[in-house]
Amino acid sequence: MILPTPPPESNLPSSSATVYFPNPVHPDALAYASGKFGKVIVHDHRDCADACDVQEALRIADGIVNRANPLPQGILEQCENLKGISVVGVGYDSIDIPYCRGRQISVFNCPGINSTSVSELTLTLTLCLLRKITHLNNRLKACGEERVLAINNLGRQLRGKKVGMIGMGNTARKTGELFHHAFQCPLHIYSPTSPPTRWTSLDPSGPLPHTLHSSLDDLLPKIDILTIHCPLTPLTHNLITQTQLRLMKPTAILVNMSRGYVVNEQDLCKALKEGWIASAASDVFQVEPCRKSCMNGLAELDNFVATPHIGGSTVEAQIEICKCAIDQLANCFDGHQVENRVC
Repeated sequence: MILPTPPPESNLPSSSATVYFPNPVHPDALAYASGKFGKVIVHDHRDCADACDVQEALRIADGIVNRANPLPQGILEQCENLKGISVVGVGYDSIDIPYCRGRQISVFNCPGINSTSVSELTLTLTLCLLRKITHLNNRLKACGEERVLAINNLGRQLRGKKVGMIGMGNTARKTGELFHHAFQCPLHIYSPTSPPTRWTSLDPSGPLPHTLHSSLDDLLPKIDILTIHCPLTPLTHNLITQTQLRLMKPTAILVNMSRGYVVNEQDLCKALKEGWIASAASDVFQVEPCRKSCMNGLAELDNFVATPHIGGSTVEAQIEICKCAIDQLANCFDGHQVENRVC
C-alpha cells in the first residue's frame, strides 16, 4: 500500500540527514546507506559502544533504520530530531506506534521481501522435527561408543501431511506454496483478519488450494503440522496456550515463525515434556536476543529446536530488505511517496 508522505517539516534532504542503525547491517547495505545519507551511525554491539554513544546517536538522528530493536517511548523521547523510522522487516511491535503518531514520526516496514528466506527456514525446521535431525546430531556427537541405530530412531515423512497455518501474509503464502507444490500437503488455514478472497482466483497472487477454518478449535485437532506466521497484536498475544496445545494430536509438531509472545512458552514447555504434542521449533522468543536462561525451560528439551530469529537472515534477503528500508527513509526525507507506511 502507498500512502502520501508529506515533506518533513524541516525540508531536510536525505543527502543531509543523519541516520542511526541500532544493529549491525551487511556491509553492502551500509555502503548503500552511506551514499544516500549525509551521516550514518552504526551501533555495533560487538564493540560494546557505551550508553553515551547510543544516547548521542539517538539525540542527533533524523532517521532510524531498525530491525527488532525495542523503541519504546522512553527511548524515542531522547530523539530530538527524529522524523522517520524504517523497519528492516515486517513486524513493528517493538516500536511505540501511538507515540510516533503523536510526534508525527513516520514509520514504515518492508513486507514480503524476506518471505522466501523465512519460508525456507520454516520448511527446514519442519523437516528437522519430523526426522529428529537436531536430536540425533547431538546424540551422535555426545554418545562416545554408543551405537545409535537407525531402526530405533524412525522419523516421519512430510509428504501428504495436513499442514495448519495461522496467518495468510506473504511469508505464509510462500510457505504454503512449498508445502502444497513440493510435498502435496493439504493446507488448513486460520486467519480471521484476512479477506475471504485471499488465495482464491480473485487474489492477484493467484489461487492456492486450502481449507479455511473459523476457529482454532476446529483446525487444531485435524492437522499434523502447525506453522505460525501472524503478527503480534493484542488479539494474537498468547494465542497458543495449553488450551490450544491440548487440542493437537500427540504426533503433531509446531513451528513458530511469528513472535515469541504469540505462543505461551511455559505452556509449550509443559506440552513437550508431557507429550501433548511430539515436538516444536521456534525462531522467535519472548526475550530477544534469546539466550538459554530466558527460554522458559525449552532449551533443556530434546524435542525442541531453537534458532535465534534468523528467518530473514540470508545474505540475499538482508541486502535487499536493508536497501528497501534505506530507500523508504530517503523518500520520507525528500517528500516522496513511501510504500508500506504504518503511521
